[in-house]
Amino acid sequence: MPAERAVINAGPLVALSLAGRLDLLPALFSEFWIPQRVFDEVTVAGMRRPGAETLAGARWAAHVRSSAEAAPLLVAELDPGEAAVITLARSLAPCLAIIDEKRGRKIAHSIYGLPVKGTAGLLVEAHRRGLLADELRDTLLDLKGAGYFLSDTVIDAACAAAHSH
Repeated sequence: MPAERAVINAGPLVALSLAGRLDLLPALFSEFWIPQRVFDEVTVAGMRRPGAETLAGARWAAHVRSSAEAAPLLVAELDPGEAAVITLARSLAPCLAIIDEKRGRKIAHSIYGLPVKGTAGLLVEAHRRGLLADELRDTLLDLKGAGYFLSDTVIDAACAAAHSH
């Protein structure tokens, strides 16, 4: 059972939006938050990027939350969105950090002890709970086809994980 609360970074938000599956967030979590910095990155800086319009709706704005200033280590090591996700998730612990970038996940988990998942992990969880009608591999390949970076290794591992239960 994943954490009841989650904080999500720009990459996974854009990926879910591209897949037309932003609905998975309220289905998987009782509470999920988008740091203000991430929301701005996706909706303002990302205008004309896939998913930006969907996310600019009032329904999503209700999930936007500002976080405290990120620790200098985070600012030095990660992009502003990842730093904001980790900072907000720490203040809401227990809380899942949803980050796709390997470095951000590693820092969130090994330095701050946060549970982490990426887009593929979220889709695996959705598949296990019967929330994904399509075949998991198809959803992941569609995302890759739409230009979202997913390696074949990640896709294969996600499909194996989904069928290991």
